[in-house]
Amino acid sequence: MEKRLFEAARTGNIGSLQQLLEENPLILADFALISPHENPLHIATKAGQLVFVQEIIRHKPELARELNQDGFRPMDIASSLGYVEIVKEILTSTGPDHEICRMVGRHGRTALHYAAIQGRVEIIDELLSSCAESIKDVTVLGETALHLAVKHYKIEAFRKLVGWLQLLGLEELLNYGDNDGNTVLHLAVSRKQLESVELLVGGSNSMELNGLNSRGLTAMDIAEIVIESPIDVQLKEILRCAGGLGAQNITSSVSQLAPVPPLERVATIHQNRQEEDWFKYFRFQMQRDSPSDTRNALLVVAALIATVTFQAGVNPPNAFLQESNQKNSTTTSDTTVTPPPPPLLIPPQRRMPTATTTFLAALFANSASLAPSNLFLLGNTMGLTASLSIIIYLTSGFPFQRELQLSIYSMMFAYGCSVDAIKPDGALKHVFLGIAFFLPFMLRWPPMWGKRLWRWWKKQRGEPHMNRRRQL
Repeated sequence: MEKRLFEAARTGNIGSLQQLLEENPLILADFALISPHENPLHIATKAGQLVFVQEIIRHKPELARELNQDGFRPMDIASSLGYVEIVKEILTSTGPDHEICRMVGRHGRTALHYAAIQGRVEIIDELLSSCAESIKDVTVLGETALHLAVKHYKIEAFRKLVGWLQLLGLEELLNYGDNDGNTVLHLAVSRKQLESVELLVGGSNSMELNGLNSRGLTAMDIAEIVIESPIDVQLKEILRCAGGLGAQNITSSVSQLAPVPPLERVATIHQNRQEEDWFKYFRFQMQRDSPSDTRNALLVVAALIATVTFQAGVNPPNAFLQESNQKNSTTTSDTTVTPPPPPLLIPPQRRMPTATTTFLAALFANSASLAPSNLFLLGNTMGLTASLSIIIYLTSGFPFQRELQLSIYSMMFAYGCSVDAIKPDGALKHVFLGIAFFLPFMLRWPPMWGKRLWRWWKKQRGEPHMNRRRQL
C-alpha cells in the first residue's frame, strides 16, 4: 500500500488516491508512521502534481508543515523548483496569517531563501506579497535573501529583492552584515558582480559604502586586493565616484575618555592589522574553502614541484656536470698513473668483512668534504619524492589507482637511473638517494601503521576481558 501511495503521488493519480482512502481512511497517518522520511505531499510537490497537492492538503493540511529527511518542507521544494501554483495553493490552504512562509528548515533557511538561491522571481513576488516580513529572516550564517542571491549570482532575483526593500521602506537591510560582517556590497564586490554594485551604489541613498566587515575591510579594500581585469578597474572606479574609501582612510571618532595614542603608533598598528587581514584573506579557511578546491590547488602545486625537481635532476646545472667530469677525470688519471697501494696487514681478530670495510671507507672519505652536487642531489630528490607522495595521498580512491601509482614509482625509478648515470661513482651518492627517496614516505607511513597496530593491540587486549565478563 505504501508503494501504491508513493506511485500515485509521483504520477498525480487522483483515482488511485481515492481508492486507497476508501480501503484505509487513515492511510495518510499510517504513511507517516511507515515512512517518516517523506510524506506524499513532498513527493507530489517534487513531481509538480498540482491537483494531487490540492487533494492531499484538503484531506490532511498539516502535512505541509512537515520536514523531510533532508530538512525541506513542501513549500521549500516548490519555491526552489519554481512551482508558482503549488506555492499559491499551500499559502491559501494553510491559514490567513501565512506563517508557513517564515518556517525555517535546513540551515535556518525559509522558502524565500530557496527562491533567492534559485533565482525564482515569480516565487519571490508571491511570497513577499503574502508575507512581506519574511524578507527580514536570516539563516544560521546570518544571511538574508539578498546575501544568498548575490552569493549564487542571481542578479534578477537580487534586483527584485532590492525593489521590494524600496517598496516596503526597509532599505536599511542592505547594510545588514552576515556572521562575517559582510554586507551585500562586500559580497558583490568580492564576486565581481558589476551590475549588482551599480544597483546598490546608484539606486539607494541609504547604502553604507564604507562599512567594515569582521576582517576590517571595506568594499574598496576588497576591490583593491586583486586587480587583474577591466571589471576590477570598473568596480574600483564606481566605488571611488560614489565616495567609497579604504579602511585606512576612514577617520573614526575616538572617545574623549580613552587615551589618545601617538600618530606613529596608530599608523603602525593599522598597517600591521591591514597586512594581517590580507594574509587571512588569502590563507586557507575551513569554513570558506571547499575540500575539492583545496585538493585541486594542492595537486597543481605538487605537480609543478614534481615537474621542476624532475627536470633539475635529469638536467642538472652545468657547474655540477663539470664537477662530475673533473672527478671522473681525476679518478681515471689516478688509477692509470699511481700504482695501487700495498695491502694493509690487519690482525685476524680485527679483520672486518671486505664489503663492509669498503663501504665504510668510501663513506667516511666522501663525507669528509661534501660536494655541492651531493647537497643539490639530496634537496632536489627530497622535493621530488615529497611532491609525489602528496599526489599519491590526494589521489587515493581515484579510478585506475594501480596504474597511477605504477607510473609514479616508474618515474622515481627513471629519475634514480638518470641521476646515477650523471653523478660520479661513490657510496655517498647512494646514501643521499636512499634518504631522499624514503624520508618523505617515512614521515607518514610509520605513524599511520603505528596507530593501526596500537588499535589492534588494544582490541586484542580487550577481548580477553570481555570474555571473562561474559563467563562471569
